[in-house]
Amino acid sequence: MENLIRFGEKFFDELEIATYREREVGVGVELNEVSIAGVKSRAITIIRGVKDKRLGLAVIDGEEPAKIREAIETAAKMAKLNSPDEKWVSLPEPGKYRERPKPNEELKEVSPDILVEMTVRSIKLAREKDPHITVAGGSTTVSWLESSIINSHGIDVHQAFGNAFMFLELVGRKEGVVTPGIFEFDARTDLNLDVEGVVERALKKVKWAYNVKASKNEEVPIILSPWAIAGLFSFALFPAFSGERLVKGTTPLAEKIGEQVANDVLTMYDDPFHELSLAKMVADGEGVPTRRNVLIEKGIFKGFVWDNYWAKVYGTESTGNGKRDLRSGGISIGLNTVVIEPGKRSLEDMISEIERGYLVDGLQGAHSSNPDNGNFAVTANPAYLIEDGEVKGASVFLIAGNVYELLKQAREVSKELTVMPAMYTVITPHILFENVKIAGK
Repeated sequence: MENLIRFGEKFFDELEIATYREREVGVGVELNEVSIAGVKSRAITIIRGVKDKRLGLAVIDGEEPAKIREAIETAAKMAKLNSPDEKWVSLPEPGKYRERPKPNEELKEVSPDILVEMTVRSIKLAREKDPHITVAGGSTTVSWLESSIINSHGIDVHQAFGNAFMFLELVGRKEGVVTPGIFEFDARTDLNLDVEGVVERALKKVKWAYNVKASKNEEVPIILSPWAIAGLFSFALFPAFSGERLVKGTTPLAEKIGEQVANDVLTMYDDPFHELSLAKMVADGEGVPTRRNVLIEKGIFKGFVWDNYWAKVYGTESTGNGKRDLRSGGISIGLNTVVIEPGKRSLEDMISEIERGYLVDGLQGAHSSNPDNGNFAVTANPAYLIEDGEVKGASVFLIAGNVYELLKQAREVSKELTVMPAMYTVITPHILFENVKIAGK
């Protein structure tokens, strides 16, 4: 790679070469059967060069030196066609990395047969325990990624990691009742996926969903599950932590560092080295060291996250949050692994003290939330009615509001943590919010 950098310096003032090798083994489920099983693998190389503040990009399949030389020449031609970016400062410099964790090599060469066995076992177990169940969909997947990033300023970093994920969607049909799709999942950095636990948790929710309860307009406590939290926050809240939005004036968190933006039960940070993280990355997509970035501490907003470009535009430093788009080759600001700190009591204890409220397991329409102001309008489905400290049945209702108002209504978080591989990996407890207005449906 060093020879390729030297070759590229004939065309560019600065040059970066990033290579990614991916392998994914996947098994799909449809209507009680394994529908597909296969292995996908690829290697891609991304060239990013700058000449006279003009950016040139090239993305190629493979990592052969001859192809990379051609890509460098292509990127140089593109740079000549582009207008100069007067805000451009430079590619990042080398930094100090945390100790590189040893990845689970077992995930590197996993056979589809292992995942098929797990998946078939999950289908059989679900249908044995409830013959009214249809395993409508799902998947079991193992991913492995290796990356190498080198630039003309001396960055030269290599890393590898893998993870496994199982998700099932169950639909129950009994006595004229058809439940909504009930989702359950497990994600971890080894092959010890909790097949039995996934099935048991899903069946418990299906049992609740057989008992349909009407909803009404009211103001009640609601508990958002990890699935619901990851969905809502990924669209309504997390984009607001981007330094690019601060520069452009499109974040409602501008000038709020040090202010109370949530109830003090909420502490939230971004750290790919959390013990439950699915991708313990020492470097971001530009080779900048990752680190623990506190976002909200006991309700207080602590600061934004940055990639190299926008950090230098603003006059600060990258926080290790440059995310590489493997299709375009570009870099944008993104979170790595968001962690919401757990509480001291179990979900069961939290439910036991609610006279009337809801446990919300899914929010439909969260993708239409507005990160510029935090407004959202979603359908809670599936949601479960809680009365006198017990779950009584399933319901559907609407919630419209503002995520920052919702954060201040948080009252308690559960001690259990769940790993949610959503747009960002989110490690979160259940969160109880009080006095939430809902509209019956």
